[in-house]
Amino acid sequence: MTKTKKTVVIGFLCVLTYVITYYLRNMLSVFAPELLSSGAFTESRIALLSSTYMVFYALGQLLNGFLGDILAPRKMIFAGIFTAGLSVILFPLITIKAAEILLFALLGFGLSMVRGPLMKIITENTDRDGARKICVFFSAASFGGPMIAGVFAILFSFKLAFIIAGALALVAVVISVAFIFSLEKKHEIAYRHTEKISFSSILEVFKIDKFFFYLAIACLVEIGTASISFWIPTYLSVHLNFNSDLSNTIFTLISIFRACMPFVALAIFNATGQKDIGMMRIAFSLSTILFIVNIFVENRFLNVSVLILALMSISCCSALLWSIYIPGLGKTGRVSSVNGVIDCTGYIAAAVANLIFGNLVTNVGWNGILALWSSIGIIGVLATLFVKKSKNQQIN
Repeated sequence: MTKTKKTVVIGFLCVLTYVITYYLRNMLSVFAPELLSSGAFTESRIALLSSTYMVFYALGQLLNGFLGDILAPRKMIFAGIFTAGLSVILFPLITIKAAEILLFALLGFGLSMVRGPLMKIITENTDRDGARKICVFFSAASFGGPMIAGVFAILFSFKLAFIIAGALALVAVVISVAFIFSLEKKHEIAYRHTEKISFSSILEVFKIDKFFFYLAIACLVEIGTASISFWIPTYLSVHLNFNSDLSNTIFTLISIFRACMPFVALAIFNATGQKDIGMMRIAFSLSTILFIVNIFVENRFLNVSVLILALMSISCCSALLWSIYIPGLGKTGRVSSVNGVIDCTGYIAAAVANLIFGNLVTNVGWNGILALWSSIGIIGVLATLFVKKSKNQQIN
């Protein structure tokens, strides 16, 4: 198999597998307006379920990130998506609150087993440029997932949508793992395995160039892509008074725009001499301005337009982390570990933010929430000013 064909095959397989994880995690979000309007759930209950998912996803990423450099990727991918898919199937069938929390804990932990191994397959079996190109589509898939979840919400009722979504994930992971196993047998893909987890091997992760800076960026972009995104359907239906179908349609449209940003970010990154820090500074500044402006925009369609631009700005920063920085670390042999630590930290921040948003919205209103969202960009700009003192200004 030629290098180009191998890159295409690995990219196609990994991206399609990753899409599964993102539509599963967004099912509750797209149905939140319907569940709230029916009185079946409250904002705090939905926030609890979502944050439970995020916490267990974060803790799972920390553990599974290191395990991903030791265990066979295909086994972790299968176990993770199977657990998550089964949890999604069972959720609408069980009405016991404690069981619902448990299912979302399993959903989070299951999905935490997937990204690290996929990143390991990509970065250790393609060159740096190939890995970055794949990860651009990888990042786009993270926004394509909410779009698919939105389609489920448009086509099916709450219970049926969850059951079909979970069942589709189970079928898809069997096919995906079969293809990975086939490539392994043909020796088209192989891995740099770590013998065991040790304190010294963990410390090596923290010595990687710009690691702490991107750890901070992960917290900000995960709040933007996980916490804020989770509340967008509710924002559209409750604050802007769109009906359920139109809210889901707009949410799908937002996902399409955000899915384009990894491609835009890579193009700008290459065209500007790979000035990642400068790009982030501008993008975070724009997001702050746009969220603040949206507080004063009363026309709901114009409000949505400004919101999309603000979210696209944050998505640009997310793409620089996941599509540029991490794919360039393949030679370290610790991509899964790096991914795990960064994703864990980011999702802990997102879980905390999610609880804050869910519990404050009734007190400060949606304009107050927009003001909180604007602070993400302010912190991001300050972070880029701090890292400017580093000797390495570009991603190597």
